[in-house]
Amino acid sequence: MQRRTDQHTRSADSASGRDLLVVAHDGSEAVVHKPAGLSSERGHGDAGESLITLARSQFKWPDAQLPHRLDRPTRGLVVISRDSAAAARHALEMREHRWTKWYVARIPARSGGREAAVLHGEHKAFLKREGRLARVVRAGGDPSRMTVLAIAPATNGMRGEGGEPSEAHALIRLDTGRFHQIRVMFAALGFPLIGDMDYGGTAVRSESGLQSYRESLAPRIDLEAIALRIDRQSGCVLHHMRVHAERQGVGDAITAALDEAFALTGLQLPNAPLPVSEEGSA
Repeated sequence: MQRRTDQHTRSADSASGRDLLVVAHDGSEAVVHKPAGLSSERGHGDAGESLITLARSQFKWPDAQLPHRLDRPTRGLVVISRDSAAAARHALEMREHRWTKWYVARIPARSGGREAAVLHGEHKAFLKREGRLARVVRAGGDPSRMTVLAIAPATNGMRGEGGEPSEAHALIRLDTGRFHQIRVMFAALGFPLIGDMDYGGTAVRSESGLQSYRESLAPRIDLEAIALRIDRQSGCVLHHMRVHAERQGVGDAITAALDEAFALTGLQLPNAPLPVSEEGSA
């Protein structure tokens, strides 16, 4: 059996006043959209707001856990496990490579005299975490792999002297889930994400051409976990939000390539776009 979830709702039960967008929800798990700027979870002793604290309040699951995480500046789909049993089941699925994740990232359209199109295909590296960052190493790191499925010019953003787009979007299938993997590997390939100054990216400019002091304190990048497929004995399920208010400038070629990736799994998405969520900019 195959099914997809591309509708999204908003729970009205959260006591925090900041509800998460709910993409799917059943008795043991939920799939939500994490907004950019929200930490997946806080460190020990830090009682600040995070994705997991919001989820525990909103779903009334006090023992909820995160089987996977997104970096603070990354937005997109995250699975919430209701309890330790659900988390163990999700961890087993990931170890057995039954989760497939797709991301979209904004990168330079050209860098070092090369067009971003050279990035098409599979990329492998060894990554090593060092404090709050990571780097590519020759040996001694975690084997990491990703596949760039498509590159297309961004339909908004900066433009070159001739008026051509100077930014592009990359559609990525993430084959391993290392710390900062996409950010580190694109930087090592010579195409750091736009705004990712931690890894050599150019600063994001506002309409006035200036970046505010608050914006300069943390990376402001355009990276989204856009779709998730989970293969189970009962069948496969595809989680995807067809459109979202925070997703800007993604060209038709990226959308078509993502639909093609879905079609290869036998899962088709509707032709008509879904409404943009009013909560998308939260």
